[in-house]
Amino acid sequence: MKKENEKLFLWIFVGISIFSLVFMGFVSSFKIVKKEYQLSLRESDHFLGDPKKAKIIVYEYSDFECPACKAFVSIIKGLKEKYKDKIVVVYRHFPLTEIHPNALVASQAAEAAGKQGKFWEMHDILFLRQDEWKNLSNPKETFIKYAQELKLDTKKFIEDFESEEIKNKILEERKEALGFGLNGTPSFFVNNRLVNLTSFDSLEEEIKKEFKNINTKK
Repeated sequence: MKKENEKLFLWIFVGISIFSLVFMGFVSSFKIVKKEYQLSLRESDHFLGDPKKAKIIVYEYSDFECPACKAFVSIIKGLKEKYKDKIVVVYRHFPLTEIHPNALVASQAAEAAGKQGKFWEMHDILFLRQDEWKNLSNPKETFIKYAQELKLDTKKFIEDFESEEIKNKILEERKEALGFGLNGTPSFFVNNRLVNLTSFDSLEEEIKKEFKNINTKK
């Protein structure tokens, strides 16, 4: 199991390194442009949990075509189950279009499903079936099939999928991620602190550290 985890985690470093070379030139994979971050929940955010009850907000900047992001889905669900209402998990889009040509349209599919209250259901399908659509020249029909499985209004799904409103939202979140100096996915913030991912345990370690800081301030 340990070897499998190490193999999966390598995808994070591969994704970060390739993206850095393609988009940013010869930049250190873990270079952080800003040391202080100001993040807050927005009305347009998709999140799991109750912000009124949670002490910690975990912001995830993710790419539906990213293998490492797929690996983190079960980890995020496990953390949410463990900490329940103590944490909120927010998903924001960071499609690495330079290396993942279908990442943007996958985000569009998730947002279109979100217009009908099924963002997280589409989120799960897109990651679970990543291998079905990631290499397609045009995955639109596959995404429509997923929408039908979720019993969405197909006509509305297609209209929303193709809308500039949805595309602009995704691109704004991508722009925000780049503005933070992020150069790989998944990238996580625990409240306003960027997590340095060195293993699959890094995120929970940061959450525990934040709980400790909160309790110390009481």
